[in-house]
Amino acid sequence: MWAGRGAKSDADYLVAGRSLGAGAVGMSLFATWFASESLIATSGEVARDGLAGARAEPFAYAIGILAIALFFAYRLRSGGFITIADFLRSRFGPGTESLAAIVIALSATTWSAAQLFAFATIISSASGLDFTTGLIGATLLVMTYTMFGGLAGDVVTDIVQGAIIILAILLLFALMVDASGGVAAMWAAAPPTVWSFTAPGESWTERIELWLIPIAGTMVSQEALARTLAARSPEVARRGALWGAAIYLTVGLIPVSLGLFGPQLGPALGITLGADEAYLPSLAKALFPPSLYILFTGALISAILSSVDSALLAVSAVVTESGYRRLRPEASPLAMLRAARMATVGAAAVASVLAAQGESLRDLVLDAGAIAAVLAVPIIAGLAGSTARRAALAAIVVQGCVLGVLDWGLALPGAFLWMAASGLATFAAVAAVTPQPQEPAPRAPVGDT
Repeated sequence: MWAGRGAKSDADYLVAGRSLGAGAVGMSLFATWFASESLIATSGEVARDGLAGARAEPFAYAIGILAIALFFAYRLRSGGFITIADFLRSRFGPGTESLAAIVIALSATTWSAAQLFAFATIISSASGLDFTTGLIGATLLVMTYTMFGGLAGDVVTDIVQGAIIILAILLLFALMVDASGGVAAMWAAAPPTVWSFTAPGESWTERIELWLIPIAGTMVSQEALARTLAARSPEVARRGALWGAAIYLTVGLIPVSLGLFGPQLGPALGITLGADEAYLPSLAKALFPPSLYILFTGALISAILSSVDSALLAVSAVVTESGYRRLRPEASPLAMLRAARMATVGAAAVASVLAAQGESLRDLVLDAGAIAAVLAVPIIAGLAGSTARRAALAAIVVQGCVLGVLDWGLALPGAFLWMAASGLATFAAVAAVTPQPQEPAPRAPVGDT
């Protein structure tokens, strides 16, 4: 509430008045993308599959953030946009904006659901409350502070929560090294099979998708790009994204190390460490004294909170800028601010209902990334200078249909690759047979003069 107290418009609420420095952009980008699955799911998958379990996190997601820094941050911040949908409107018109807003809202709501699912799981396991009660409590907490704080509050809490995450996992890593008898002994105890980057029985399409979904989903994500859009200048946006990629990769290697070297400690600690989402909490409970175990729990909650509020704001941004603004073009900045806050409440409610369905944490996260990636083709084409409106619309529609039928309908392997290929082919074909219109006049950036 303190951080968001000066908000007087939707730009203040959704992009913090475009006032962030490079350090704030980098740390907030790290904390936003370093979510619950970065700790829980990644360490468990590495414990099961070795380095093959680390391909999505931290490596592919770090590449996605790096792509934002190299190709997106400067250009998008220069345009003074609030959302990706705003940018697509400036290149391809209002029809593409509307479709993009729906895609962003679906992706961000799914991402929110993944974090609320993890939060409710932690609450129920720690307190004895049932999952539904924990989910309601988690939703009310996140909804309330996000509604009042906006992106400014999000960034402040991201910095605090990011520091808690780093401190807790560094302490856990140090305790693991000590319990192993030193770095040399810990390294020697790891079986040779853990160093493989491929898992047995995988097809080549599964391997490619494990890399492409996180990379493509990250570089066109409203949650991630919102940080760079809130930077005080285009150069600060690019530099902050570079910092975010570096911090994400560096810190992300710690859960990987916990998954690589922790399983060998099971017999010595007198516990059984399963290679699943319970792996990291079990390891932490065995290594941390009770007085410090609360710090680890705080780190898990911090990882969740620093992600779910960003996703709720992403939904709020597209609902407000691409929905309410079109319905009420004469709305005052204060009315837009109220609409954005109400959209945050609605997004939290929908995400809570989705989380109650009980889909696995990693599946929800990958679903969110795959949905976001539907926008990759038109965004890249728009940055390259294309204004082919029909091609952009057709690419989004075709990719959405292909993803829905092949992945969620038929559960076919390689669905994401078919989606990407169909989008590229559709955009190229439609652009080739339709004339390019004149560039539409860009919407005046909200909050700028």
